[in-house]
Amino acid sequence: MSLRPPTGQQWGWERRALVLLLITGWWLRICPISDNRLHADEAWYSYWGLLIGRGIDPWLTHVPLDKPPLLPYLLALSEWLAGRAGGWPGDGLAVRLPGLITGLLSIPLTAALASSLYRSSRVMLLAALGVALSPLAILFSATAFTDPPMVASGLAACVAAARGRPGWAGLWCGLACAAKQSGVLWLPLAALIWVVQEKHNLTWRKFGRMLIALAVVTGIIGAWDVARVAQGAVSFWQAGIQGYGGLRLIWPQELSTRLYRWLVLMRYIFVSPVVNTLLLAGLPALVSRALCAPRSSEAGLYTREALADISLTCFALLYFLFLWLRAFQVWDRYVLPLMPLLAILLGRILSVLGADRIPLLIILLLLILMSQPAWNAAHSLYPIGGDHGAYDGIDVIAAFLRSQPEGTVVYHHWLGWHYSFYLFGAPLYLAYWPTPAWLAQDVRAFGAQGGRFIAFPSWESSARVEHALTRAGYKLVPVLATTRRDGTRSFTLYRLQPLSERGIR
Repeated sequence: MSLRPPTGQQWGWERRALVLLLITGWWLRICPISDNRLHADEAWYSYWGLLIGRGIDPWLTHVPLDKPPLLPYLLALSEWLAGRAGGWPGDGLAVRLPGLITGLLSIPLTAALASSLYRSSRVMLLAALGVALSPLAILFSATAFTDPPMVASGLAACVAAARGRPGWAGLWCGLACAAKQSGVLWLPLAALIWVVQEKHNLTWRKFGRMLIALAVVTGIIGAWDVARVAQGAVSFWQAGIQGYGGLRLIWPQELSTRLYRWLVLMRYIFVSPVVNTLLLAGLPALVSRALCAPRSSEAGLYTREALADISLTCFALLYFLFLWLRAFQVWDRYVLPLMPLLAILLGRILSVLGADRIPLLIILLLLILMSQPAWNAAHSLYPIGGDHGAYDGIDVIAAFLRSQPEGTVVYHHWLGWHYSFYLFGAPLYLAYWPTPAWLAQDVRAFGAQGGRFIAFPSWESSARVEHALTRAGYKLVPVLATTRRDGTRSFTLYRLQPLSERGIR
C-alpha cells in the first residue's frame, strides 16, 4: 500500500520525521526481544510452526489448534529462514520476527490511515508518533502472539477502504481473520470508513468487491479447516469458542471489577497521565464538536473530518464495550486493536487544539510526554506483553535436559508448552503427570532407570509430590536451579531417585 499523500496534500519535513519515527520504532521494539523468554502461548504457537516447517504435521491435525492458520505458517517460514527447523529451536528473534515486522508496519499504516481520513500531515505525524512510542505497541511487537499480525492486517484494510479500494479492504480483512478470529471486527470499521470516504460515489458493485475478496480469503481458511477435520482434527473455530469460554455475557456482579481491570490495562496504551487525561477529556469534546459543526452544503452532510471523528470514536467505544460486557479473559493483548485508533484520535485532538498553528511545539510536547514511557517499555519495565521474568531460566533447564541420554523421561505439569518448543527434536520422552498419586504410581511401575526429571517453578510447591514419592520409595534430588533477573529463584530441576541411593551434589 503506497504511503504517498492523497491528491492535493503535500508532505514536507513530516516525511523525514516519519522516517526517523520508523527507525526509532524499530529500535524500541527490538530491545525487549532479548529481555524476555517465551510466554507459554508464544512457545505453543512456535511449536506449531516447527511441526509445519519439519513436515511432521503440516495440517496441525494432532494438536489442539484454536487459532486460524496465518500465524503458524508465518512462524514456520520465520523459523526456516532463521535456520531453526533442523535443530534446537532456541528463543528470540526467529519466532518473534512476524510480530516485530507487523508491529513496525503498524506505524506507517496508522500514518497512512490518519492522512487519508483527515488530509492533514500534522494529524498523520502525531498519530504515527503515538503508535511508535506506545508502550503497549512496543512490548507486543516483541512477541509471537497472533495480535500484531491481526492489527496490522486490519489497519491495512482500513487504509485501503479510506483510499477507495474496497476489494483490497476485503482482502486485508480476510487476512486479519486468518491471523485471529477477532479480526472479523475490522470489517465493520473498514466498511464504515469506505462509506464515509465514498459517500458521493457509493455503488453496490464496489461494496460487492469487498465482500467477494473477504469471502475468498475466509473460504480458503474454511477449506483448510475442513481438510483438517476430515483427518480427524477438531475445528479451530470450535476449539476457539471453547477457549474463549463460550462468549457469554458477563454477570452483573462482574461489571465493576472487569471495568476496573480493563481500564488498568488501557492506561498502558500511552502510560503518560497527561496524555491519557487529554485523550479521555478530548474524545467527548471531539465528538460534540463534530456533531455541532456546520454541515457541508452538499445535501447537508457532515464534513469528512467530522464523520471520521464520530466513526473512530464510536467504533473504539463499541469495541471496549464488547470487551467489557462479553466474558473474555481480561488479557492485555485484547486491548491492542484500540491502540492505533486512539493514536489517530489523539493526533486529531492535538491538531484541533492548535497543531495547525503551532505544529512543532505540539509534536515536541507529545514526544517529551511519551519518551520516558517508551524507554521504560523498551526495557520491559511494564507488566504487559511478554513474560517479564516469570520464565527466566527455562532455556537453561531445556539445555540441561537436551544433554541427557536418549530415552530420558521428563515429567511436566506446568511447562508442557515450553518443553514442546524448547525440547523439539530431542530424544526425550515427555510425560504429563495430572496428580502426585499418578506420578508416584508411574515411577513405581517403571522405576527410575534411564533418568527421570521433573522441574518445579518457584510459584509451585514440591511438597505434595515429595510426600507421594516417599511413600513409593523415591525422592527428589535437586540437580539444577535457575534465577530470575531480579535474583529470585525461577525453577528447580530434580532427578527422581530411589531412597536407598545417595543424593547428587
